[in-house]
Amino acid sequence: MQGIKKFTLYLGLNDKDSKQQEVSTLEAYKIVSNLISADFDGGTIFEAKGIYKHEDGTIVTETTLRIELLFAEQPQVKALTAVLKKLFNQESIAVQEEVINSQLW
Repeated sequence: MQGIKKFTLYLGLNDKDSKQQEVSTLEAYKIVSNLISADFDGGTIFEAKGIYKHEDGTIVTETTLRIELLFAEQPQVKALTAVLKKLFNQESIAVQEEVINSQLW
């Protein structure tokens, strides 16, 4: 097996201004799927519940898309996060990068 990069993005679906989910989860899946299909060799999308604390101490839970990308490079992923931030009106998107042992069988 060889080491390859794996990127995991955590896209919260609450709008940064309204603090509410403005795009349905299904529509968000479709948008992200189309972007991945256009610019990457593939990816996986999971629905999750994100939990975080605002600076004022308010605890928020929100529907979050966990997006996993293999066979991608950092500039591609940065470009995707910029598009996602704009489309979903996000302040930030958490991105995890790791090297994993993986191969296709």
